[in-house]
Amino acid sequence: MDSTGFPGDEELESVIAELVQRPALTDAERGGGRTVRGDRPLPLICVVGAGRRDVLVPFAERFATTRDLAFARVDAEAVAASTRDAEGPLPPLPLLTAAREKLELDAFGPYHQPTFDRYRLVEWLTTQRVDREPGGNRRRRTTEMLRRWSGRGPRTANDGSGAATVVEDVPTLPARTALWLVLAVAGRLGMRVTGVRRQARWLMRQPYVVPAHSRDIQGFAERLTLPHREREDASQVGKLLVHAFLEDLRAAYRRRHRRVLPRRAGLRRTAYVTLLLDNVTEANGGWELLQLINDVRNETGEHDPLLVVAAGADWPEPRPTADHPPAEAALALRTWRENLPLRRQRFDRYARYLWLRATEPAAPPAPPVAPRRLSPRAVRHRDGSAPAVTAAAEPPPPRQPAAPLTGLRARRPPYPARRGVGEAVLALLLLVVLLPPALDVRESWAAGCSYFRAGFHDGVAVRVAELGRGGRTQCVGYSDSAVQIFGKNDRLRTAQSAVFAQNETAKRLHAQRPDRPFLTVVHFVGLTNEVSRPDTDHASAEELEGLLLRQQEQNQVSDVQPLLRVVVANGGDGMGHAATVAREMLAPLAEADPTVVAVTGMDRTVAQTEQAISELGTAGVPVVGTTLTGTGLAELSPLYFQMVPDNSVQALLVARYAEHLDVERLTVHHPPLGAGDGYVETLLTETRAEAEARGIEVAEESWGRTQGDNSLCTGPDRSGEMVFYVGREADFADFLRTSAGGCPGGRAQLPVIVAGDSVSRFVAQPERRTNSALAGVPVSYVGLGALVTLAGDPCRRGEVPDGTPGGTPLNAFCTGFSRLHPEASDPGGGGAVPWPAERSGVAYDTAGMLIGAVGELHRPPTAGTAARPPHRGAVAQHLRESVFQGATGAVDFRTSRIGNERNLAVLTLEDISDIEAQPVCSFLIGTLAPGRTGAPETGCPR
Repeated sequence: MDSTGFPGDEELESVIAELVQRPALTDAERGGGRTVRGDRPLPLICVVGAGRRDVLVPFAERFATTRDLAFARVDAEAVAASTRDAEGPLPPLPLLTAAREKLELDAFGPYHQPTFDRYRLVEWLTTQRVDREPGGNRRRRTTEMLRRWSGRGPRTANDGSGAATVVEDVPTLPARTALWLVLAVAGRLGMRVTGVRRQARWLMRQPYVVPAHSRDIQGFAERLTLPHREREDASQVGKLLVHAFLEDLRAAYRRRHRRVLPRRAGLRRTAYVTLLLDNVTEANGGWELLQLINDVRNETGEHDPLLVVAAGADWPEPRPTADHPPAEAALALRTWRENLPLRRQRFDRYARYLWLRATEPAAPPAPPVAPRRLSPRAVRHRDGSAPAVTAAAEPPPPRQPAAPLTGLRARRPPYPARRGVGEAVLALLLLVVLLPPALDVRESWAAGCSYFRAGFHDGVAVRVAELGRGGRTQCVGYSDSAVQIFGKNDRLRTAQSAVFAQNETAKRLHAQRPDRPFLTVVHFVGLTNEVSRPDTDHASAEELEGLLLRQQEQNQVSDVQPLLRVVVANGGDGMGHAATVAREMLAPLAEADPTVVAVTGMDRTVAQTEQAISELGTAGVPVVGTTLTGTGLAELSPLYFQMVPDNSVQALLVARYAEHLDVERLTVHHPPLGAGDGYVETLLTETRAEAEARGIEVAEESWGRTQGDNSLCTGPDRSGEMVFYVGREADFADFLRTSAGGCPGGRAQLPVIVAGDSVSRFVAQPERRTNSALAGVPVSYVGLGALVTLAGDPCRRGEVPDGTPGGTPLNAFCTGFSRLHPEASDPGGGGAVPWPAERSGVAYDTAGMLIGAVGELHRPPTAGTAARPPHRGAVAQHLRESVFQGATGAVDFRTSRIGNERNLAVLTLEDISDIEAQPVCSFLIGTLAPGRTGAPETGCPR
């Protein structure tokens, strides 16, 4: 029979087009007194009685015109014929297998690709054979069979599957019992070892073929194989296959993960799957398959995305009592929906069917008779009569392509579910979320900050800060670990690394002896600077080396000696961020860590340093300035101590030195005032007052941004004068070049050049002194730790300096310095000065003074109490009540928290450009170390 249409097929097409459209997740339909959202049940549309074959071919052709609709047309008669000629075991439902094969084709657009893994596993098991072999292990064979289906290799000795299959082979009862306990704790081990965990979990929970009668998936799988399947209920096996088929479709169309999270793959599928089951009869199993689908839907109560349209010539038995002509398909659908709730509760045999009674199509009109024409080669019969003329056969008219079903088109997925949209949104969100951290990481790395590792280390806190002009940045904060090392100078970084290594040693030794005294000193200086002005790197390294010497002495195996941990803090270029670091980093560190006893260093007397001293004093943290000389700093905090004399004593030293030389005039060179540099302002004020009080003529000369032409050789001979440089080390090289240049009578016309203590940083930077323009220029400068510097070569070699009794703190310093110098102060490679640095001595004494205080205040823990570090306030009070003998002399804060009684010297280099030349003492005031005396005229050590 032909496959032309039948009366009412247009109305049926409209109903199919409506049913194929999947409701959106938010679409609602009201019925039965309640609102239903999302997916709805689909009928089994049965077109019966058309009186011919291939009724659904036109529908399949029209489905094929729309690429994004998944459908399969299955000819039940053709499938039945192919199975009769097939060899080997066949699946119980070949029609469903044929539907699965067609729906698995990648031909329905990017949003329809179900896997059918549950159905394929059950279908495959029904075609396998597991025979009973004498002495064989069926369970092991079933396990290997499941592994083979999942694509896993053969079982190995080190996987978990062997334990499940050889329990019966274990010889002893205790071992067998232990193995069973392991399997019980592991829980459903077979699901894991067979490679079908997800499918097995579903199979063991679904209702058909009674999986609870099997111990695990291996036993259930064996029941589905031949010949064991023959003992099972055939209808139950069929329902299991249908249920697996529908569950695979449900999984592919599911729009939520665990009923909460959206599932994009399910949201993309906006049209249902259509199965066109043609030429259905009792003999070919078509009505059986429809009945199984009906029963599974009734018994599980779950919706599935399969629309079935079946066609057959004869009615099934028993014949349904109600049907409609195809022209009333829309009315039949409404009636079916109204009756479905009650009929499925009763497990009605035909609850899911929508019956349509098709009739024979009307006879087509007779085609017009074609005109007859004679063949040009026609011949007459022998009797002369004309032959009969037959009509020439006209070719049949070409078949018109099928038109698509009206409105049959899948709705476009919502924007969030479309391919690329979610990824683009996620990428945008990631960009928005990660861009600021990425910029922070880039900025941190550019500034030399450790971004990631610092966040996981309790002893490190850093941030990016501005470095001068031009958008350059620097890393400020504190660190006690090699996770963060400040600065770029090799010597400076090497010193920090050595200090941090000693910190690890101190922590390890303290963990071994928790009752041993332990203190933390925060050394706070400027460790970063502009590339064009690297004037403090070696000076800062000298102080760290002094702390390192003290650490190496203390961090040894002992029962009573305090352990020293040093936290290195950076206040930025010129201490420009000192106040922020002190307030936001160091004060919280001291509050959280009771072992922090003091902050040392402080680098230079500027407004930021003064504010930092005040902030730390407010937080109750003692500050010990190692090289600060500004006047009045003790007023900023009651916990401030100063290791060296202030500018009033320095002015006294310069005035007395001028008197000693009997100079005619004292000229003070200084930068413009009012820039907030307390060091320059107080030293200038104190020097002017002290010189005038002694009757010395004082003149002042200031410079702007450039030194200009300030030659000291122009004009009359000034060799009988003294020039006192009151400024910072960064400008000293330019001052010398301009002052010593243009001397027609030679350098003998130059006045005596004396510089303030800040120039010791310039002296500590050999690369700044190696300038031919400075050759032969003698320079004197104020030394803050003269006794260490004057110890000279013997101290560097670890020997007792001349005139120094044995066993003094200076001897201990020199012994440690001799070991350290080849590592951190190699004149040929590290760029260090070839004598013991005064800043190393002052820092060494500062740490020793704090260690002595902690050692005196430490009390061993009593029974039931843990060791606690002494309070930092008690440490400060101890400094006010005791005298410490150090390598640079005695430290006595009993009368004042400023070390104005300490020695201060004018040190002279006969040629500032000669790196190997060592400073000599020209004039000294203050007390010397016990056992040493000074020359009557100059006060310098004999």
